[in-house]
Amino acid sequence: MKVLVVGGGVIGCATAYELAKAGCAVTLFERAVPGAEASGAAAGILAPLGESSGSPFERLAIASWRLYPQVAEELRGRTGIDVEYVSRGTIYPLLTTEAVRAAGARVARLQSSVFGIEAWDAADLREHEPALARTVRGAMFVRGDHWVNNQRLVVAYAQAAVAAGVALHSGVAVTRVAIEAGRVRGVVADGDLLDTDAVLLATGAWTAQLAGTFGARLPVEPRRGQMLALTHVPPVVTHAIHAEDVYLVPRPSGELLVGATVERVGFKREVTAQGIGGLLAAALALVPGLGGLSISRTWFGFRPWAPDGMPILGPWPGVEGLYVATAHYRNGILLAPITARLMSECMTGHRPSPELKAFLPDRFLRP
Repeated sequence: MKVLVVGGGVIGCATAYELAKAGCAVTLFERAVPGAEASGAAAGILAPLGESSGSPFERLAIASWRLYPQVAEELRGRTGIDVEYVSRGTIYPLLTTEAVRAAGARVARLQSSVFGIEAWDAADLREHEPALARTVRGAMFVRGDHWVNNQRLVVAYAQAAVAAGVALHSGVAVTRVAIEAGRVRGVVADGDLLDTDAVLLATGAWTAQLAGTFGARLPVEPRRGQMLALTHVPPVVTHAIHAEDVYLVPRPSGELLVGATVERVGFKREVTAQGIGGLLAAALALVPGLGGLSISRTWFGFRPWAPDGMPILGPWPGVEGLYVATAHYRNGILLAPITARLMSECMTGHRPSPELKAFLPDRFLRP
């Protein structure tokens, strides 16, 4: 089967790789370079536990989280690229004694043995992460929260896809999806119509624009996220730290990532003083010792958001051969392995997995 994948972020590259392994002849189009947008702008946090325990989203996230050790080793074996898979865990700071007590109760309800969840008091914090401010009274610690270098991950997936036979075309813009008689015919790329058996739209925050080329409306919008990195040698903190208004992720490369804003500003491409200033203020309130570190870089990305906050995955209703994988919002890196696996199975003749039921585009689209 011939498949055209549109979009070279982590979702597009990972799914192209899985499709090639399944025996498909895959062509991948990316208008810039792999990881140029949201996938390259992320922090790479793999935190599968959400507020809604047992929800379809959490089940999907946990399934993907379980795949990551295997994925990291497979990509290293096929490409030689170390995606910097780190498993030291995340500290969720708590500022009041009431919150500390509530955390202890929540630990009893969660899968604490599987994910290594602990309730820490002030003494535990001083022992494990002494740089945290004294205003932090305790924390939830989740050892099962891991992280990767997202830029390396996208490159590794892209290289593994090419090694598996995918034809990767960087710098090629797809401007239209061609549909005839209720079936996808192909795409128009750089003015040429390319025929195929199936098309996967994995274009992130731009998916709605591409859907508009064949008269469809998909409610996917960009949410800008600004971030910065501090030079972190020697390291001030050793765990990831995630508060309500900021998170800190120490990289093996010697950077400390500080993120991230969530802004509804369309596709406005800029880093702002207000955005970066707010992140720095929140970071310094948590870890005062960061004040002497230098800022190594700042950046932004556009996360694809859907109205219910969940990804859109599966066959396009009423159009045979057309599929979509988008709206991963703040979880594209985490959900890449499971998205790639489920979409590959769905596109190669299997019926959509029950795991996709809650995420099908049918909830927003009708034939």
